[in-house]
Amino acid sequence: MKLKYIYIITCCVAFLLTACEEESERVVYPYSKPEISNISYSATDNVHFNDSIHFSINVNDAETPLSTLEISLKLGEEELYKESIRTKGNAAQIKEKGIYIPFYGGLEEGEGSLTLTSVNVEGSETTVTKAFSIKRPNIPSTLYLHYNDEVIPLVQNPLNLYEFSSEKGVYPDAFSGRISTSASLEDSELIWGYSENTNSAALSTATGPEFSFDRSGLTIERIKFNTFSFTLGYESPKFVFKVNGTALNQVSNYYYADINFTKGQEVTVSGFSDIAGAYNRDFFDYDESTGKLTFIRDSGSWGIYYSMNYNYIWVARMNDVAPAAYWLVGHGFTCAPTWNNDYASGGWVTDNILKMAYVLKIAENKYQTTVYLSDAHEWGFFEVEIYSDREWGKEKGMSLKAGSFSGDVTGFTVSASNGFAGTNGFVPGYYRLTFDTSAGVGAEKMNIERLGD
Repeated sequence: MKLKYIYIITCCVAFLLTACEEESERVVYPYSKPEISNISYSATDNVHFNDSIHFSINVNDAETPLSTLEISLKLGEEELYKESIRTKGNAAQIKEKGIYIPFYGGLEEGEGSLTLTSVNVEGSETTVTKAFSIKRPNIPSTLYLHYNDEVIPLVQNPLNLYEFSSEKGVYPDAFSGRISTSASLEDSELIWGYSENTNSAALSTATGPEFSFDRSGLTIERIKFNTFSFTLGYESPKFVFKVNGTALNQVSNYYYADINFTKGQEVTVSGFSDIAGAYNRDFFDYDESTGKLTFIRDSGSWGIYYSMNYNYIWVARMNDVAPAAYWLVGHGFTCAPTWNNDYASGGWVTDNILKMAYVLKIAENKYQTTVYLSDAHEWGFFEVEIYSDREWGKEKGMSLKAGSFSGDVTGFTVSASNGFAGTNGFVPGYYRLTFDTSAGVGAEKMNIERLGD
């Protein structure tokens, strides 16, 4: 056992001696610092965003080999650029090194600095700093918006020199495009194009990708661009829609308010250009001779959602779950009485009332909703499921089967998930769907009534 301990101690000593020998082989240089000479800059006092600054420099250290030249460009405390250049031997020369000064949204003019730090292999360093002002590039008083082969002037606002606006007109609510400092992209000094964020832009080229503007569902009468934030804005006509004296608030691409109704009450509305086309057939009666609406459902507070794009009023309580109400989710349908090509793609969402249907309880075990069904969808025909809530729940029904349908059943079939779908013989149109749940889950009935084209 004693011999074993002696052997272990001997090995440890040998290892330590070897480590010391290896460490002693590393060259240790005397203390020294790099020297910087012959430094010159292309700029003296002012530089501009979207431009470059150049420098030349000699570095040497007679005692210790050089390691790197560290480059840092700052605007105030914000670092705009950083680079490390390898420098070998005891002397290095860098000529006309160019540093691009980026230009992106939110940059203020201010004091800038270019810091150059020469570091040797022992970590000693010498630093020089050049200070200068960084200015915004000169931007003309008119910019140009390019989209769909059109060129639209954007004129500077004299009260806000960062803001540029188009003339009042009719513009698409979604498009891709570029903005430039000249009517010709090829002649433009600055061009804004693709950004990772919708309704924002970044500096690009005449052939680079375009930015995306998307205010879907809104009426756009003016396009705006802010040259400080690089964001795209808009102006919409000022519409005021009132129901029972309550103004609806604009929320993205629709107008909304919670409004109290009394069953049998005459409903006052204002601001709607075509209330005969817009009213919800499941909640209101409309008198064509007087143009008056009457509320026909249970008294209480209901959410009103009006879309100008589809000219329709959705009515719902978004937190309702079965048996208080059910939800239609799927594709190839809209609650509005006329089809809109916006519904020809996508679907299957539970967080957008404009793409769903609220199935209203009209009596004990009786539910109703009215929808336009179409086969003009990218996936062919329509397919709709009936959920207990907006969390894809079906535990409280409904689950349709063969024999569940009655009424105008031609062109309807049970879907793979026990909802309903289109099949041969279907005719697009406006349909009233009435559900009977009195026989329990899995034994529901759906009556189909075609109301028109």
